[in-house]
Amino acid sequence: MPRVPLLMPKMSMTMEFGTVEEWLTEVGGPVADGDAVVVVTTDKVDMDVESTCDGTLVEILAQPGELVPVGQPIAWIETEKDDLLGDLFAARGQEAVPRREAAPRHPVLATGSQGGERDAAEIPAPAGVTGTEATGEGRAPRAVPLARKLAAQAGIDLAAVQPSGPHRTIRARDVRAVIEARTSARPAEPAPVDTPTAGPVTTSTGELLGDAKSRRIRVATARVLESTALIPQFTVWRALDLSRLAVARKASLAGVSWNTILLRGYALMLREYPALNGSWAGDGVRTNPQIGVALAIDTPSGLLAPVLRDPHTMGVRALDAAIKDLAAAVKAGKVDLNAMGGGTGTVSNLGSFGIQRFNALLTPPQATALSLGAVEVRPVFDADGSIRPRTVCEAGLTVDHRVADGADAARAFATLQAILDDPFLLLG
Repeated sequence: MPRVPLLMPKMSMTMEFGTVEEWLTEVGGPVADGDAVVVVTTDKVDMDVESTCDGTLVEILAQPGELVPVGQPIAWIETEKDDLLGDLFAARGQEAVPRREAAPRHPVLATGSQGGERDAAEIPAPAGVTGTEATGEGRAPRAVPLARKLAAQAGIDLAAVQPSGPHRTIRARDVRAVIEARTSARPAEPAPVDTPTAGPVTTSTGELLGDAKSRRIRVATARVLESTALIPQFTVWRALDLSRLAVARKASLAGVSWNTILLRGYALMLREYPALNGSWAGDGVRTNPQIGVALAIDTPSGLLAPVLRDPHTMGVRALDAAIKDLAAAVKAGKVDLNAMGGGTGTVSNLGSFGIQRFNALLTPPQATALSLGAVEVRPVFDADGSIRPRTVCEAGLTVDHRVADGADAARAFATLQAILDDPFLLLG
């Protein structure tokens, strides 16, 4: 019976390695074409890797936590279908894997190791686990090995865990949800009383906060912030007048979020200023052929900024729906990795938290970042001294000083205000 390798997929143009997070199917378990078999992570998101055929998972080459190069096998699936692909899966100059012959082992880079070939026999099988277990009377629930390990460590009965995986398989995230629910329901312990100590206090022995995914996102954020600190940047501020748009949101723009309106206005502004939509190339400003607005989104694991490509070409309602779908996908960890690159500017909005004003940092090689505070009604003096209410939003435009000067940023802000004064420009 032929064997087909399950390969580490290339999920973005820059991806070179992926980390196995958890297996959704045990060795010996059946898989169908299109079934999610394993969860793979990069430094940004988790992605399900699907089977390319019907068959049985007969060998796992990479255990959870192991780093695997793109294109390397991470498992073998035995299938009854005709071997239509012949020796395409075999290395050049080698024969395809013969029927019922043990599959070759491939090198896997383990986290913290120097790489090299790892014998599959060195990978211990979970005790007492077989691929034929299924939920039923008197039988153990079906669960991936990592879920069993977490449940055993926490003393959780798998029969009480609600499965979310295919074929009612309990995944690691299901067990973690039970652990978190149990922890939150536990009464808080009294805080320890501080006692004086001799000498300086050190935290070097403290535990790292967060799970592995949230720590990866914090590391990625730290790398960006380290590079942005080298950029000479400044921020100009303006209270954007949204009074006309506030009226339009009761009619033609009804139901469209302020975030969508302001993001589209920002994209239209970048279209008018190629330098602000460009990037510093060392010997001048390089223009970008498209506009990509990265939208900062708060997720359970940390800040992510997927990119909306050419949002100024979309109708405002289509853009509003696209933003909502993108935010939902990012928070669920299901965003396409191709959406995580290609930004030429960033919008960061903390208005929903009641923040009025903050300073957004640049994300290299982007030349601008727009920070948005809360949209609120304020009393404003008119030219004749009279007071009337106006809908305003405190906004900050951070600019790479190598790309533009303060006057350029001020003109761009004036253009943005002119765009916001004409609701018809935003309808698309």
